[in-house]
Amino acid sequence: MLVLELTPGRSIGAFYLGMPISEAISFIQQKNKIISHAELKYAENEPLGTDIVVDLNEDGIILRFEPKTQKLRTVEVYEVPKVTLSYSGTVFSANDRPPTLVNVYETFGPTHPGEYDNNNGIYSLHYPGLSFSFPIPKKYEKLYANSEEIPPMEFPDRTTPVTSRIYLFNGSDAAHSEIPPPTIKSFYFEQVNASATEGLYFCGRKCSLNFQSTTQDVLSILGSPSRVFYKTEDKMKIHTSSYNGLGCEDYFYNYFSMGIDILFDIHTHVVKKFILHTNFPSHFEFNQYVKCNFRLASIAEGPKITSEEFDSQKGLVSPDTKWAEVQKELGPCGKPVVHNKGSNTNPFGATLFYGYKGIIFEVKIFVQFCREVKEVFINPFWIPYQVMQNNHLASVCLFPS
Repeated sequence: MLVLELTPGRSIGAFYLGMPISEAISFIQQKNKIISHAELKYAENEPLGTDIVVDLNEDGIILRFEPKTQKLRTVEVYEVPKVTLSYSGTVFSANDRPPTLVNVYETFGPTHPGEYDNNNGIYSLHYPGLSFSFPIPKKYEKLYANSEEIPPMEFPDRTTPVTSRIYLFNGSDAAHSEIPPPTIKSFYFEQVNASATEGLYFCGRKCSLNFQSTTQDVLSILGSPSRVFYKTEDKMKIHTSSYNGLGCEDYFYNYFSMGIDILFDIHTHVVKKFILHTNFPSHFEFNQYVKCNFRLASIAEGPKITSEEFDSQKGLVSPDTKWAEVQKELGPCGKPVVHNKGSNTNPFGATLFYGYKGIIFEVKIFVQFCREVKEVFINPFWIPYQVMQNNHLASVCLFPS
């Protein structure tokens, strides 16, 4: 059984509001002896329309992540008896101490009178950043339905309501929970201005990388990569006029925590490609990379990537831009290259590569609505670039044309 300390409006155990989904899943994987099962749930056709959900169904806890930033928005404990909960060091919910209305008041102190939902028979008690739901038997609903009277702490038979659900949030209520600002300086979800001619500009760091940058330049700006990956072959090169049948010895700096790959020439050690990942669920590489918050200029004549006017130009492509919108800005292109690893290696279907001058877009097909976390997120392979048939981008590759 999980033993969790509850901090209203901030955290429950190791899960804190604003936590990136990659960090949460990593923690779940590390604690697989304690957290035995988890499911990932998301909207298949409109992944940005609803929260991404990680359901710890053996522990009765739901983690809801805002889909654009992929940060933890709310936590719902929907099977309270399955976990032990404490507040300020005091246990208020355990096998030998049920979370009754009386216990909640004793632990958290006074608050405003709660609200009664006549349709569902639920009495909700609210504290800043925290809500408790108490089912009320039908025979006692009149005691709580009258808003002019203070609801009783106990039923006439001397029993007391017991919490069935607990909501952790930041803001006025759980339905309008807001992502709290980070407590320490973080470059997670840093905006990255991108151009096929200029390269990348990191708005938080206020530094640029381009196609003349060396490994030393990259290391000085981004630090050590998560991994260095040496290519032994380039399976896309067969589609180019420069293909000579020989192998490839170039290498990547993989920055998983930034959602970026950088390819270097093995001889000159200068940047050849930038790959920016969108980290949508049901992509083969989901959670290997975090989501890169890029803004890609679709026209070369616009403001420089370092300019304050860059965001105001028309036709910017972001990780949330749909493929149809990209085509409207850049115009039609030829037939895509299909990348498919087969269902045994990749259960999420093929990806499609569309090429423009200096840019390759990856579009992905979503074929699953939910998968177990242990099946989704373990992926030792790197895939070059790819569009999704739910009309969302999976990655963008920039290279000098």
